[in-house]
Amino acid sequence: MRRIKKSGINIMRFDNLNEHTVYAIGGISLLVSHIAYLAIFSILSVKPMIYYNIFSVTFYICMLILLYKSHYRKRLVLATLVEVMVHSCLGCYTMGWDMGFGTMLLFLIPIPFYLPLRKLITPYLFSLIPFALYVVIAALVKFRNPSAELYTFKDPTINNIVYYINISFAALILLYISSIYMFSRELMRFKLTNKNESLKKLATIDPLTQLFNRRAMNEYLKLVQHNCERSGKGYAVCIGDIDDFKKVNDKHGHSVGDEVLRQIATVIAQTVPAEGYAARWGGEEFLFIIPNADASCGAEFSEKIREDIYKKNFKSDNGNFRVTMTVGVCRGNPGDDIEKVISLADKHLYQGKQTGKNKTVT
Repeated sequence: MRRIKKSGINIMRFDNLNEHTVYAIGGISLLVSHIAYLAIFSILSVKPMIYYNIFSVTFYICMLILLYKSHYRKRLVLATLVEVMVHSCLGCYTMGWDMGFGTMLLFLIPIPFYLPLRKLITPYLFSLIPFALYVVIAALVKFRNPSAELYTFKDPTINNIVYYINISFAALILLYISSIYMFSRELMRFKLTNKNESLKKLATIDPLTQLFNRRAMNEYLKLVQHNCERSGKGYAVCIGDIDDFKKVNDKHGHSVGDEVLRQIATVIAQTVPAEGYAARWGGEEFLFIIPNADASCGAEFSEKIREDIYKKNFKSDNGNFRVTMTVGVCRGNPGDDIEKVISLADKHLYQGKQTGKNKTVT
């Protein structure tokens, strides 16, 4: 909790890899289905359906190639629906209603509602197309001569096989579109969560040092105080300030000064125990708090931080240099006003500045 690491999640990689995979699996399934259709209609010698399924196989091969272009994907889904509708109508015309081709149209009616169409009324308009085709074909079949089909089969087994294949294919289409919808919804949720986390991070994390900012630290101070009152144990508040930091900026430049702040923040983050919190309190001032600790414990951690900072050797065009830090430490007890505790720690810091700097004062 004392320091936030940058997230390793790459949204665009997640988007491109997984969305393409979902579309590709559906495209391959449809391709395999139409290859099976082509084989069945070749065995049954239904020439119109043979020719159309040769076109369909070619269409889905092209579809799998075009899936690599993400801006084509949603258009290809709509083209898939058109292909299936034509397939259903042609099947009803050539082989009759009992083969299940008309039922296929019913499965297409809810699909437009799964697609990310801009206007609210658009799915209703799109769903009217398969519904209208279903009604028209049903009427034509009812009023035309039953023997008018181009291809009929006396063996009911053939009719049943084709019927169940058609129903299964229609269910596959619905499953395919539903999977795309589900994935798109989860992807959107993932992006929204990631964005919210990024906004939360911007609101609570100092961008330079990756420590908590002052606003966030004030919230954690309240939490520490609340936990202290519940447990009956005290806490140590430590405020450190880089000595003569203005001289560092004036002599070596602000970019070097920023690097100094980053490295000092790293030292603090690595030294403060896991249950503690650290923040950039001001320009070159840092505050860290250690729960369940007294002043001597706070002084021990502060001394470790101060010594590690002094050991660091910084480089610039104007030569190598070191920096020092003065730290003020104060113990807080249950029932204490934490703002007063911080104020006392700040007074100790001021005493250290007045008596030579580069020291810890408790």
